[in-house]
Amino acid sequence: MRESPYITVLPEAIAQSYADLRIIQPAAEKAMERSMQQYGQLTPVVVGQGDGVFEMVDGFKRLRAARRLGYESLQARLMPGGRRAMKAAIIYLNTKARSIADLETALVIRSLCREDHLSQVEIAALLNRHKSFVCRRLKLVEKLSDELLEHLKLGLINITIGRELSRLPAGNQAKALSTVLKYRFTGSETGQLVRLLLKEPRWSHEVILGYPGSILDARHPPRPRRDWCRGFHNRLVKMEVYLSAITTDQLNICQPESVIPVIERVQSVLAGMHGHLKRW
Repeated sequence: MRESPYITVLPEAIAQSYADLRIIQPAAEKAMERSMQQYGQLTPVVVGQGDGVFEMVDGFKRLRAARRLGYESLQARLMPGGRRAMKAAIIYLNTKARSIADLETALVIRSLCREDHLSQVEIAALLNRHKSFVCRRLKLVEKLSDELLEHLKLGLINITIGRELSRLPAGNQAKALSTVLKYRFTGSETGQLVRLLLKEPRWSHEVILGYPGSILDARHPPRPRRDWCRGFHNRLVKMEVYLSAITTDQLNICQPESVIPVIERVQSVLAGMHGHLKRW
């Protein structure tokens, strides 16, 4: 009988040596955790074996969610092959699912080049892609400064922002990144900043990065949805019902030093809203 490739494995028994080749996206991480908390593990992760331990190949978000949720075991598919095969599988499996970005593909290719010492021709053959595909991805990742790359890997900036900043010379990316983080720029605003820096002379860059007024002045506060007030009213009613139901016996077991400051802040916020609505 043919041995099944599916196994049950402890989450803590799976190593993540290749986690640096994937980019953390906080929204996707939270969505995966919610899904696994509500529905459980819907699809098996894919693992390989290297140096006597299981190595995660596909399913990093599922593994991290399982560890946070306290899963005792995970269903996994065991794939054959060594380091090179596992890295190639990271691209292949996620390309089919359209869940891997160009930059992540570039990280895998750079790892095959630098750590496994494969030539671009050998990498192209391993991935069953043209050499130009490998060359373009390598150029993409080589444009990134170490600081920018680290922020991308940790999910501190999204891929769109990273791609826009990569258009700048590597030596200028750190200062531009600081401005993006300071003013919480979106991908579109980052693109405007990069175009401005590429257009203006270098002597003006410090002023632009210190305060990119043309971009900040164009910001408009988001207009509230028309049904926002109804939802706000409903929340106020629920708050009133909840607070009205609290008894003195319940209050007597509270620690005044921790509760009173919160009550005072709530009173201040409500007083401000009341004053604004009365004037309006």
